[in-house]
Amino acid sequence: MRTIRALRQERGWTQFELALRVGVQPQAVYLWESDRRTPQVAQMRKLGEVFGLCSDEIELGPDLVTPRGPRGPHRPRAERHTGEHPPGRDPDGRATPRGDGTRATERTKA
Repeated sequence: MRTIRALRQERGWTQFELALRVGVQPQAVYLWESDRRTPQVAQMRKLGEVFGLCSDEIELGPDLVTPRGPRGPHRPRAERHTGEHPPGRDPDGRATPRGDGTRATERTKA
């Protein structure tokens, strides 16, 4: 099984050219190849047609030829400092109100 990137590169196509052939935005191809999104069923069928394969033969998942680090190809999220709570939460973990603290229904009544 081969990845979308490998199949595209075998044919010498750019991400833009593959996007035109499949009928998607070029960014969609980038997101598929970087394992940030998965093609929908109709897009997988079209990829199979374009590459002359059964869509089941196309491998989905990261192209791990050059991983960036021990956690894989994606960059880890920033770490929080000791005692720092997540954004939008108070120290006890409860959600904090946004804006002026009034609800939309309270603003419309006033």
